[in-house]
Amino acid sequence: MKNTFTRYFTLYRSFLSHNLKNEMMYRANFAINVGMDIFFMLVNVFFFKILYGNIDTVGGWTFYQTLILVGSVGVIRELAYLTFRKGFLELGEYVRTGNFDVMLTSPVATSAHLAFRHVSLTDSFGEGLMGLVLVGYGFAHLDAATWISIPFYLLMLFNSLAIYYGFCLLVNGLVFWLVKSQELNTVVYYFMNTARYPREIYHGLGKGLFTFLIPSSLIATTPAAILVGRADSGLVLLSLGVAAGFLTLGLLFWNWSIHFYSSASS
Repeated sequence: MKNTFTRYFTLYRSFLSHNLKNEMMYRANFAINVGMDIFFMLVNVFFFKILYGNIDTVGGWTFYQTLILVGSVGVIRELAYLTFRKGFLELGEYVRTGNFDVMLTSPVATSAHLAFRHVSLTDSFGEGLMGLVLVGYGFAHLDAATWISIPFYLLMLFNSLAIYYGFCLLVNGLVFWLVKSQELNTVVYYFMNTARYPREIYHGLGKGLFTFLIPSSLIATTPAAILVGRADSGLVLLSLGVAAGFLTLGLLFWNWSIHFYSSASS
């Protein structure tokens, strides 16, 4: 177990170092991407500022609590690019050209190799940075902020990352039949966009849909709810269970779906 962890960590560190050197060769591009990320995050904040100019709460969430929610989405997106997201964006091209063969012959799991191969610090860096600012700013304006909640907030961020990863595995496993993955990546993009709205706005069938089929209602709401003091044990246990379920189903579906890869020689 220890040797396996060491091997994966070494692989991750190697790819991160290599990709970071490549990304830093184009510093102007990096600066523009960061600027655009921050701009679009500010657009989201401006939208909610206008919304809260007419109402006091949305689903019981105040403006500053919602800033933590929106910021958490940005942080999770950056964590995803630091671990697996960009690899899935390239999957369609690997399948189309047959370069996925290389991953099938590597001594590590294909899901990990694909994820780490394109791990990126700079993609979504501005969004992650702005997300931290929003979380900190919102937390500073809470009436009853408790510092003890921060470790639990961080723990649930990684739990949300597991949900996100499991969902990506399920969606991107379809690439082996569809080949072109642009539409699938659009699904994942909007999956995270809907995560910036409080879970409490959903009711009935919609709440079940965005909890168990498309679990975006838990991605940012659960960690943010812990930080603002709105979480209960039921919500936490639900998020942990959904993460375990999606991660398990995602890995099982991924490992099954790669058997339908036709390889470069077919």
